[in-house]
Amino acid sequence: MQGLSQLYYLHGIGYDYTKYTGEHVVFDQGVRAEALRCCGIDTADPALIEHLNFELDIAPWQRVVEEVCLIEQRDMLLKLKLPDHQINGQASLRVAALNYEYQFDLTSGVVVGEYRHEGVRYVEVAYQVEPIITGYFDAQLSLPFGQLETQIWSVPTQCYNPLCSDVVGLSIQLYTLRSDRNLGIGDFGDLQDLISHSAKAQCDYILLNPLHLLFSDQHHRVSPYSPNHRSLLNPLYIAVELCDDFLNSDELSALYQQSLSRLKDQKQQTYIDYSIVSEHKYGLLRALYTHFEQNQSAQRLEQFTAFQEEFATALEALGADEQAIYWQWLAWQQLEDCQHFAVQMGMRIGLVSDLAVGCGDTSLEYQANKSLYAQGAHVGAPPDPWAENGQDWGLPALNPQKIKRHRYEFFKQLLRSNMSAVGGLRIDHVMAIRRLWWCFEVEDKRQGCYVYYPFEHLMALVKIESQLQQTLIIGEDLGVVPSEIKAAMQEANMLGNVLFYFEKDHEGEFVPQSKLRHQALLMVANHDVPPFIGWWQGDDLLLRVEYKLLEANQLENEQHKRENEKRKLLSWLFDAGVSHLDVHSDAVTIYESLMLSLSRSRAQMLCLQLDDLDEQTLPVNIPGTYLEYPNWRRRLSSNVSEIFKLKGDFITTLTQSRKGI
Repeated sequence: MQGLSQLYYLHGIGYDYTKYTGEHVVFDQGVRAEALRCCGIDTADPALIEHLNFELDIAPWQRVVEEVCLIEQRDMLLKLKLPDHQINGQASLRVAALNYEYQFDLTSGVVVGEYRHEGVRYVEVAYQVEPIITGYFDAQLSLPFGQLETQIWSVPTQCYNPLCSDVVGLSIQLYTLRSDRNLGIGDFGDLQDLISHSAKAQCDYILLNPLHLLFSDQHHRVSPYSPNHRSLLNPLYIAVELCDDFLNSDELSALYQQSLSRLKDQKQQTYIDYSIVSEHKYGLLRALYTHFEQNQSAQRLEQFTAFQEEFATALEALGADEQAIYWQWLAWQQLEDCQHFAVQMGMRIGLVSDLAVGCGDTSLEYQANKSLYAQGAHVGAPPDPWAENGQDWGLPALNPQKIKRHRYEFFKQLLRSNMSAVGGLRIDHVMAIRRLWWCFEVEDKRQGCYVYYPFEHLMALVKIESQLQQTLIIGEDLGVVPSEIKAAMQEANMLGNVLFYFEKDHEGEFVPQSKLRHQALLMVANHDVPPFIGWWQGDDLLLRVEYKLLEANQLENEQHKRENEKRKLLSWLFDAGVSHLDVHSDAVTIYESLMLSLSRSRAQMLCLQLDDLDEQTLPVNIPGTYLEYPNWRRRLSSNVSEIFKLKGDFITTLTQSRKGI
């Protein structure tokens, strides 16, 4: 049993956690054993357990340097593990790509750790070396007893952050945008229009929903947070008539006009019908590819080939499907064009993309990387007040040891592709780089526990890629956040995510604006909570009853709680200097007063939700529902021009308030 307990620890299987009630919970041994079995380990095999414990605990001390060697730029320490008797003589570190060579004496280091095995004392020794620029570099280590190879990661102290003053921006679900020209779903053409209006109102960024590839043949699977592939884009976002291959084609123009006409009624509806929209849009995209095949110029073909080389790793999931690869090319081109346009219009950040925490369990991403995943384990959430048995998000769980053995290449490529063509990246559930809640079956009962990931290396990747690609990083840290994550985010200058609804003190009062975090993206609501007007009117409570998330006999009590929440908000506004409001005041007036008050907070990034500017009452998503409610389908009521005609002056007032104008 001792050996198994050691293996739990070495493999990152959690021992305990603090429940939302404050209760200290120790995970059942059967639950921890199942987590190991999901990693392909027979917990009834003592010889295997002994072997794995040796490989994970002792063997690393017998390797002078690992395949990946982190060197933090704050101290430039190269750490080697050596037996006592080998700490003598000269050594050198060479990075050929940088024409870099540094020589040092093995006796000059500082011992920072030790381990004894079979009478031999192994020590970890830190040597200060000359600075190395940010990035990943193959290196050779020459020692008196031989030459070794490793990959040096030179890790910056902080993530990239260009902000020298506080900014205002918008958050949107791209598919919700309406326009006369789109084909029933918001696209990159609509995004350009939004950028133009937002920039004129002095906004500095637009926060997007995940734009990941979804399941084109499964119209019920439209959640951007449970995608088909996170390094590929959804072709439905392509503005077909803005593509180079569309221009000067009478046939494509006629098809486009025909689709617009046939989609006219559907476009008037509140919810997107993905089966109808996909039929028309993919029909046009297929015709566009045929036109490209038949009319490609040498220059276009050269550009297409260059794209395939740049995105080779992600495109492997599409195999030899050149049509699908062509659509990816168009999508990435248009996203990049949008970012360039945002910067050209004066936005300091531009687009902020969103990286989902996982992929769907039958996804292309999962199939292409199946060997990296635990089998039978899903990512989810521990018990909370809304889900006493926890949540299973249906996302396959990565095996921490497998991603380590592959030098973290999977996570590196994931970050790199999602930082392409944008100015910022929001990492959904950023706690995943430290730990994830795994769900699995134990004795026909759904159980779960925390599994820990190689945090130091994953955090290093975020900082390196952020600096290399000049991308601001926001870590979505809502919910229970381990203290080490909070400290690491602060040290790395990674912004957190503050949701005003949830910012309360120990007495349940809203936190004063002066106490709201500086290093954060501050928003009133996101995709998992109701729009402000819906919240103020209590419409979300009625929806929860309708979809059986709340018993009818509980409604009155919940409505009473909501009235108390509203009074607390009015009290907060009064303390912020707004004294002319009461519970009977118009919801729009309350919202605008709230945002103006929040504009004076310390938060680096203030975010307006386009849903709220559109005065939406219906949520875009109701957690706890799947097909019962049309999640991820609800359109805005107005188009971008109409929203800015009504709200443009208000947005400009907010941006000027933040800038002290």
